[in-house]
Parts: sequence; structure tokens; C-alpha cells
Amino acid sequence: MKMPVVVTLLILSVNPALAEPSGGASEAATTATWYAPKWLLDAPHAPVFQVRDTLHKYGRYADKTKAITLKDLIKFHGHLCGGLVEASVALKVGFDVLFPDGVVDRTDLRVVSSNSACGGDTAAYLTGARTRFGTHYIDKSFKGGDFIVQQVSTGKTVRVRRNPAIYPAEVKAQMKKIQSGKFTSEDIDRFGTLQWGYARRLVQKPPAESFIVKEVSNYQWPQPPCQDLGRRTDNDYKAVPAK
Repeated sequence: MKMPVVVTLLILSVNPALAEPSGGASEAATTATWYAPKWLLDAPHAPVFQVRDTLHKYGRYADKTKAITLKDLIKFHGHLCGGLVEASVALKVGFDVLFPDGVVDRTDLRVVSSNSACGGDTAAYLTGARTRFGTHYIDKSFKGGDFIVQQVSTGKTVRVRRNPAIYPAEVKAQMKKIQSGKFTSEDIDRFGTLQWGYARRLVQKPPAESFIVKEVSNYQWPQPPCQDLGRRTDNDYKAVPAK
């Protein structure tokens, strides 16, 4: 049944998004930063990662790098949270040891992380590692901010741990309260405020002050749980010289 014009106009006036052309996003949608507050984007120690990848599925190394910011990570993960910022800062400390030139080679890394959605997503995005290819291993004994990062070609491995002194007790207490099932809507809001406060403090000081990193000798990679899904092959041709 065809909708009357008057009703159609009413719907569009209530929800202008329905009037967007189907061919693409509006300028406001592509430039919006509401999900990444100014205090985060302007923070003196908000990590920025220069990464190197390949050119295409069977491509050699790209001769240029890309920059990954916290804004990019928030888009990938879905929201800003303490865990995302914590993982980003922790991995920055590890990468600084593995890649002293400042360029992270995402074709040459594997990582161990906790089962945290925030930390696990951040680890996968920044390292290029994938659980289905056995390069992202989930260790349920790891806590937030704990990572092992290994450069595959050299075997060089680092262990990153959160400095216990930096994690606010009130965040942990509020999280436990919510997980107990006995909470109010105000408790949810308070948790958000507390963890954003934690994230804000993390990006106000050098990452090395918040995380401890040590090199690990002769680290043996755990048996991957997804061995039957095959291995990643799109980086196999990265060293093929150009004509």
C-alpha cells in the first residue's frame, strides 16, 4: 500500500536521518568526533601508532606507513573505555622495545592477551594478529593490561604488565558491584565516569610510567586452539622485490 505524502513528510521531519541519500554518509557522520572527547584527542601522551602492512592480498611491503590513533580504535571497538586506552598504552610500551624506529610491522607479530573484549580488540587491531590463524592467543589468567608480544621473524618477545599502583580501586569495586547484579542505573553511570577518569590519567603521563615491560628469552608460543582453521597467507609475499 502506497504511503500518503503527508505521512511521509511527517516521518522525515521527525527523523531527518531517513532523508539521507542512499548513496553515502552525510558530512556530519564522516567528521563526527563525539565518541572521542577532546581531552583524549589532545592528551599529551595519547598514543599514535605508525604501522606497516602489505599492499594487497599477494602484495609486497607497502613503502609507506599508516597512522592509527585512539579515535580509530574506538571506531573499531565500538566505544571509549578504560580497557581500550589501557591496552593501547600498554602495547605502546611493548612496541617501543620491539620497534625502536617507531614503525610497527603488523605482518610480523603475534600476541597473547586476556579475554577482555576491550584489550583483545585493541591487541588484534594494533598487531594484525588473529585468533583464527593462531597468532592471537587468549590467556584467561591474564589481567587487563597484560600482554605478551612477539616479533615472529626474530623471536624477540616482550612481556607487558600494568603497574599495580596505577589501577584505581574504586573502578574495580564499582565493576564488581555491577557484576553482582545488585546495582542501579546510577551505578552504571558512575562506572563510566570512573573508568573514563582512569583513561584520562593514563594519557596524561608517559606510558612507561604506567606499565612494566621486560624481554622474555626463548619464549615458546602456546599451541593455538584454532589450528584446524588454517594459517594466514596474505603476508607470504611481502619480501618479493619490485621489478
